Amino acid sequence: MAVAAVAVFATAVPASAHDSLVHSTPEAGESLATAPESITLTYSGELLVLGDSTQGAVVLVIDESGRDWATGDVEVSGNTVTAAVEPGMPDAGYQVRWQVVSEDGHPISGIVPFTIGDAEPMTATQAPTDADAPSYVPDVSDPTDQSTDETDGGLRVLLVGGAGAAIAVVALVLYRILRRPKTAPAASAEGDAAEEK
Repeated sequence: MAVAAVAVFATAVPASAHDSLVHSTPEAGESLATAPESITLTYSGELLVLGDSTQGAVVLVIDESGRDWATGDVEVSGNTVTAAVEPGMPDAGYQVRWQVVSEDGHPISGIVPFTIGDAEPMTATQAPTDADAPSYVPDVSDPTDQSTDETDGGLRVLLVGGAGAAIAVVALVLYRILRRPKTAPAASAEGDAAEEK
């Protein structure tokens, strides 16, 4: 039973855990003296990609007008995502809006706000107007929020827990069968022989 319980918790805990953003360049709320040449996002686990290293991740660098300053392909390498930005970004507030696929297969997304120069932080969340911008825009009002789809993870935990409980019941039944005294039939046979005499 102890082994079954350990198996349940060992499989249920990872099933409900999603990766998260642990570091970014620029950092959330950072004020830069000059425009960055690229955006780097680092996560707690290796990310999943679809096909090549440019699929499965979206990074937008949005200003208050909705323009996306990210350019080129997003590169995913292990737990790191890198996106180049167009040169000439003016002093202003920006939001890095990202979406990636967590190591457990769940999409996660969030926003990293930053400013250039003495500009005020950006508060608007308009969609980008650039026709070449990726179609996905995370709608996250809290800049530090990282949203995940928890429904499948919760169902997986329930299924794993149910399987573990079933294993525990089977183990208990087998334990009782194997622990039965093997001398009982012999004693009964001796009793029958004594009655015949």
